[in-house]
Amino acid sequence: MSFFKFKRFAKVAAVAAISGTFLFGGTADAATANDAGMAAFREAYMGRLANERMIDQDLTLISTNFHLDVDSKGQVTDDGVMRMSGTLSWTYTNLKKNYSTNSRIPFYIEQVGNDMTLYVQRRGKWSKMLLPGLPSGIATIWKASEMDTLRQNMDAVKKVEVLSDTPDMRIMNVTLDGNKIADILDKNSQASFAGLSGDKLAEQKEVLNRWLAAIRANDITFAWTVNKPSWTTVTAAFDLTNIMRAYAIYVLNESAAGRIVLTDEERDLLDAMGYYSELRSYTTYVSPKGERITLPADLSQAPENEGSLDDIFAEMTTVVEK
Repeated sequence: MSFFKFKRFAKVAAVAAISGTFLFGGTADAATANDAGMAAFREAYMGRLANERMIDQDLTLISTNFHLDVDSKGQVTDDGVMRMSGTLSWTYTNLKKNYSTNSRIPFYIEQVGNDMTLYVQRRGKWSKMLLPGLPSGIATIWKASEMDTLRQNMDAVKKVEVLSDTPDMRIMNVTLDGNKIADILDKNSQASFAGLSGDKLAEQKEVLNRWLAAIRANDITFAWTVNKPSWTTVTAAFDLTNIMRAYAIYVLNESAAGRIVLTDEERDLLDAMGYYSELRSYTTYVSPKGERITLPADLSQAPENEGSLDDIFAEMTTVVEK
């Protein structure tokens, strides 16, 4: 089996879509810390009761011959359901044959309990893919509102630098411990494997372990701007390039050691992602009082189709001259 078969690109896209939601929850709690930066973060993080949250998020992946932009809204409702809706914009340039393609792909992501599903619309028809593992683990961090979970998330904060602190606004650079974040994601992801068995379970856990290895190899730094009167998040900006590159290089090393087999096209893609690509996320938190994200009624009848993004995958793995 080729390394990228079995909805590989769909899982990468879903990880990208929700990756900027790391860590954020919110509840009321008076807490202090000896370190001034950590105390400032804790005050902001724990300072607002918010069982229901909504975000606007833009995520961009740029490589040598393609540009992926995910423009989405995400929402956690007071019953613990996580939904996202948006558009995946794809631009591909074939540098050898001198032509470009462009696609705009509507999508929804929904997590109810431990089950996460990605819906995509291609050529006017919807299909769905089940997404156990890392995407569910990330979403669970964002959905957190229980005090024990929030304190666990707080424990993953390694360092905080306060860049600006006025009566209206606080701006911080926050560093998360990659090992601790990986431990949390691993724990959160396990329940989503409950319905899998055999080769499918083994393969999904293998994918999870590769992502966890990449996260462990890198601390995660983001810039966080908070409105102080309301303790609401204004923006959170993540640079996820190092994690993506570590993931790609990890797989390339596994191939070099003979543990997996890659085609030449897959090797070229991983080489581009590991050395030439950038992945950035920009998240804006908005009032949850607006209209709720609802899935179209016909999505419940959407067929499962693991190959609905295969054409994009084929373009990603086209050999290009660097």
